[in-house]
Amino acid sequence: MKLSMLMVLAALSAPAGAAVVRLKDGGSISGTIVSATAIEVVVRTASGPRSVAAARVQSIEYDAEPAPAAKPAPAAPSAPPPEEKNLFSLGLGLAAPQSDVDFTPIGGGSASNGDVGGLIGARYLRETSKSFAYGFDLDYFHRGATSSPGLMRLADASVSGDNLLLLAIARVHLIDRGPVRPYLLGGLGAGRSWTRIDAAPRPGFVWTDTGTDEARRLIDDGAWAFASTAKAGLDFDWEFASPTVFSLEAGWTGLSNRRYRATPAGRDLGLQDVSGRIDVFTLAMRWSWRW
Repeated sequence: MKLSMLMVLAALSAPAGAAVVRLKDGGSISGTIVSATAIEVVVRTASGPRSVAAARVQSIEYDAEPAPAAKPAPAAPSAPPPEEKNLFSLGLGLAAPQSDVDFTPIGGGSASNGDVGGLIGARYLRETSKSFAYGFDLDYFHRGATSSPGLMRLADASVSGDNLLLLAIARVHLIDRGPVRPYLLGGLGAGRSWTRIDAAPRPGFVWTDTGTDEARRLIDDGAWAFASTAKAGLDFDWEFASPTVFSLEAGWTGLSNRRYRATPAGRDLGLQDVSGRIDVFTLAMRWSWRW
C-alpha cells in the first residue's frame, strides 16, 4: 500500500504526457495518464481509457519531454522617431541697403535707398529633424539717412526709411551634429516699407516758390510689398550652454518694386512719386533657446 501511494504521488507530481505503466505481473500499458489516486490509475490508450488498480502498478515511466521549441529572437527595436523641438531666437544686427532711388523724372539723379541702420528680429523654428526646421521670422530694420548731393540739382538730399517683415522660412543644417553647424535659410512673405526723402537748398540757393532755404520733406510714404530672403549662418551649439544656442548669420533680403507718393512739398516741385525695390544686406547675431 505504501508503495502504491508513492507511485501515485510520483504520478501526480510528474507532468501529464505519454507514459508506460509497468504492472507487477509483468504487463504494461502505454498511453497518457489521465488521473492517478491511491486507489486507481486511469490511462488513455489508443483503444480508449483504461483503469488499473494502484495496487497492481509497479512503476510509471514517462517519455522524455520534447525540447521546447526555440523562441524566435526578439526583433530589434526600431529607431525612435526623431524628437521634434521648438526654437525661439532674438536677433540683433545691421542692415545695409544696396538699392537706389531715382529722381531722374524731375531732372535729378539716383542715390542709395538709405544708409546702414540697426536690425532687430524674432524667430520661431520647429525642428523636425537634426537637419531640417521650418517656422517664421519677424524682422524690423531701419535704413539710416544718407547724404545724397547728387539726387537733386542745387539741393542736398537725404534718404532714410524703415522696414517690417513677416516671412515663412525653412532652415537646413549642412551637418547633423557638432559644436559648430553651418546652415542655409530661405524665406518668402510680405513686408511694409517706409521711405522718407528730405532736401534743403545748397548754400546760396533758395526754393523758387518761396525764396526760402528751409529743409522740406519731399517723400513720406509706406507700402506693402512681396519680400524674400536668403541667408547663411553658423550655429554654435555648445553642450555647456544647452539649451541655448548662439548664431552668426549674414544674407540678403529684398522687397519688390513699389511706388512711394510725394508730399505736397514734393508735388510743388513736380515730383509725383518715387519707385524702386529695396535690397538689403544683413549681418546679425542670434541668441536662441531650445525646448
